[in-house]
Amino acid sequence: MLYLYAMKIGIVGTGIAGMACGHYLKDAAEVFFHEKNNYAGGHTNTITVTPPLPSETSVKAKAEPAGLNDYCGGEAAGNLHIDTGFMVFNHVTYPHLLNLFGKLKVPTYPTDMSFSVQFLPGKLEYCGSGINGLFAQRKNIFSLRHIRMLNQIRRFNNESIKIMHSEAYSGYTLERYVAEKRFGGDMLWRYLIPMSAAVWSAPMSEMLAFPAQTLVNFFYNHGFLGLHTQHQWYTVTGGSRTYRDALMQPFRDKILLNDPVVKIIREDAGGVLLVTKNGIRATYDKVVVACHADEALAMLENPSEDEKRLLGKFRYQKNIATLHTDNAVMPKSKRAWSSWNFRVEQLEGTPKASCTYWMNSLQKLPGKTDYFVTLNDTGNIEPKKILKVIEYTHPLFDVEAVKAQKELPELNRKGHIYFCGSYFRYGFHEDALVSAVNVSRQINPHLHLN
Repeated sequence: MLYLYAMKIGIVGTGIAGMACGHYLKDAAEVFFHEKNNYAGGHTNTITVTPPLPSETSVKAKAEPAGLNDYCGGEAAGNLHIDTGFMVFNHVTYPHLLNLFGKLKVPTYPTDMSFSVQFLPGKLEYCGSGINGLFAQRKNIFSLRHIRMLNQIRRFNNESIKIMHSEAYSGYTLERYVAEKRFGGDMLWRYLIPMSAAVWSAPMSEMLAFPAQTLVNFFYNHGFLGLHTQHQWYTVTGGSRTYRDALMQPFRDKILLNDPVVKIIREDAGGVLLVTKNGIRATYDKVVVACHADEALAMLENPSEDEKRLLGKFRYQKNIATLHTDNAVMPKSKRAWSSWNFRVEQLEGTPKASCTYWMNSLQKLPGKTDYFVTLNDTGNIEPKKILKVIEYTHPLFDVEAVKAQKELPELNRKGHIYFCGSYFRYGFHEDALVSAVNVSRQINPHLHLN
């Protein structure tokens, strides 16, 4: 393995995939990072907030990104560290993340993953937390329509398990599957579409084209198909920056922030040249492209036909995350308040969807002030209650993208450029980490991660 110590590796992106590759390869190579943002972490993005004093009525300090190791001291007592991207995981379907947290000694604690829906066109509010939540609006106890919808949800959960590994449904979209099984429109638009759109941070209209098997498999693995499949969820103590800092500490002087890569060039001698917007030209023995598929393709100079064909299959959705203290976007009935709250409005005949995370519930935040992270709904939030606005990008999966996933590993067997990211699987933290593990093993076959 000695030959690896002379290797110089460049990693494009500092999301979980990039950070993990650096962590796994740091003992066998010299690793450098190029990051387009002004912070390291990607969706691992914790915002530090100074809460109001007892005599005050509003948050007095502007929220700021948590810098590397700023939690180790020197900050005001009582500051809150609120996650705005990656928030939760479980011990069953996040095995690689659990193993990584164990190695890094990252502290975690149990959290709640309840889910609510506000369907404003029908003046409906409910959540999945028992009878009290399902009938948060007491009038629905006598609503046959509401009860039929709940029965349809139960039927969907029971029947969908049967299609998870069936070849007959491999090319089905969600729209085709729901139509064939004759699930009711209320179940679709007042439950399944809102919940799916919330999970994938995607527009409601896009979910109809979502691959049915991919959705059902993810729902099953994450405990969303009824009580018998549910898992205990956890969050990171002190915010996800805690593990970000542990991963990136060895690279403090090797992270180039605000340094977007604009060209990745294969050199004749076998190396890879990175050219950044700031004019930096850095040559590496190997480069790991740990960013979104569309960004990766745009950076490549003279991409191969396979790179164009496979990376070009993935589309992305920009989502605006707003950290704020305005409870106007939450259900009117406090009985329906949940960790995840999906809201559907009707604007000029078109459904408009947003999702609000109640961070006091997810992160067990102390104090009387409620903090929320809302996706795609700045218009309904009082401006003076906004603490931070962040733009994230999430993958939009369709049948063609899922087909392309099966061939993506082949791209990492063809030279000195390697690709990884959440688009290799379902689009979540564990998926990005799994791809990073595979790439790290590809670069260093002697690597032992257990």
